[in-house]
Amino acid sequence: MDIGIFQLLSQPDGVSDREVIEQALWEVDFAEANGFHTVWITEHHLSEYGLIGTPSVYAAAVAQRTRRLRIGYGVAVVPLHHPIRLAEEIAWVDQLCEGRLWVGVGPGFSPYEFEAFGVPLDERTARLEEGIAIVQGLLANETFSYQGRYWQIPEVRLKPRPFTTPHPPLMLASSGEESLQRAARLGLPALIGFRPNEELVTRIATYREVRQSLGVPEERLREEVRQLGVLRRIHVADSDAEAMADVVPPLLWYTETGLRVHRRNASIALDPKTGARLGVYVPPQTGSLPDGSAAPVMPSPEDVIRHSEGGMIAGTPDTVLRQLRDLQALGIGHVIAWMNFGNMPYPKVRRSMELFAREVLPALTASEVPLR
Repeated sequence: MDIGIFQLLSQPDGVSDREVIEQALWEVDFAEANGFHTVWITEHHLSEYGLIGTPSVYAAAVAQRTRRLRIGYGVAVVPLHHPIRLAEEIAWVDQLCEGRLWVGVGPGFSPYEFEAFGVPLDERTARLEEGIAIVQGLLANETFSYQGRYWQIPEVRLKPRPFTTPHPPLMLASSGEESLQRAARLGLPALIGFRPNEELVTRIATYREVRQSLGVPEERLREEVRQLGVLRRIHVADSDAEAMADVVPPLLWYTETGLRVHRRNASIALDPKTGARLGVYVPPQTGSLPDGSAAPVMPSPEDVIRHSEGGMIAGTPDTVLRQLRDLQALGIGHVIAWMNFGNMPYPKVRRSMELFAREVLPALTASEVPLR
C-alpha cells in the first residue's frame, strides 16, 4: 500500500501566511525523505479554509525540491480554469518533475468560490466534463481543436509537450455514486473522500460493475481498483485516548470554518452563559427547508465527531496500522493521509508524521494482506 499526504494549507487563527507555507514545505521535505509516496495539492480560493489558490505554482515548487515524491493535483477545480491554461500548467509541472505527476480533477463545490470567479455553480458538472475533454485532447495530441458549449478552441499546438506520453495520468474526484460511475465510464481512477469502509465496499463494487460492462478484463480491473485513492484523516499518538483528544478541536475548527466560508451567511452559535460553541447554523432562506425555516447544519460538536468517524484513523501506531490493513484488504492500494487538518498544532502534526513514518510505513510494506 502506498501512502500519500494531503495538503489543504488551512490557516488557523493567529498563524501567519508564512508559517502555513513553511509548515507545508516541512511536510513535503519530510515525506520525500521518509518513504511517503505522493503529495496531493488541494485547490481552494480566497479564504483561510485553504491557501492553495494556484495549485500549479505550488506543484512546481514541490517539483523543484523533490526527486522521488510523486505530485498530485488533489484536485484541480476544472470549472474555475480555462482548459488551455490548465493544460499548459500541467505540461510544465510534468516536465519540471520529470513525469512524477498525477492530475486529479473535480467539479468544485463552493458557492463562495464560484461566485467570486463569476461561474454559475449549476454549470460545474457540464464544465468539468467539457474541460476534461479539452485538457486530455491538448495533452495527448500534437494539434487539437474543440467546439463546445463553454469553450471554443481553434486548432492549436500545446507547447511544451508533457514529459509523460501521452499525458500524466488523470483521476476524478468522487463524493457520491454518480461521480464514481462517471469516473468508471471515463476509465479514470477515482479519488474517494471520507467514506466508511462498509460504504467503500459498495463503491468498489459499483466501479467494478461499470468497468466490467465495458469489457475490462479482471486482471486489469484489479489494478484499477488498486489505483483508487481513498482519503483519510490520520493522526498518530502514544495512546488511543491521546489521539482522539487531539483530533476533536481540529475537526470542529475545520467544520465551522468550511461552513462559514462556503456558506457566507453561516454563523457560530455560542452558549450565552458559558461561551461554549453549540454548533454552526444557517439563518432562514427561501427554499432552505420546505417551510422556509432555518435548520441546524451542524447542531453539536458530538455530531461533528460522529460524522467524521468513517473517514478518521486515530490512535497508536498499532491502531492506525490495523485500520490501514483493513483498507488494504479491500484492494485499496493508495491511501491519502490528511495529517495536518483543521487547527491541529504543528508540533502535534510533526510528531504524528514522525510516528507514522517510523512505526507504520515500514510495517505496511513488510507483508501483503489477503484480499476480502
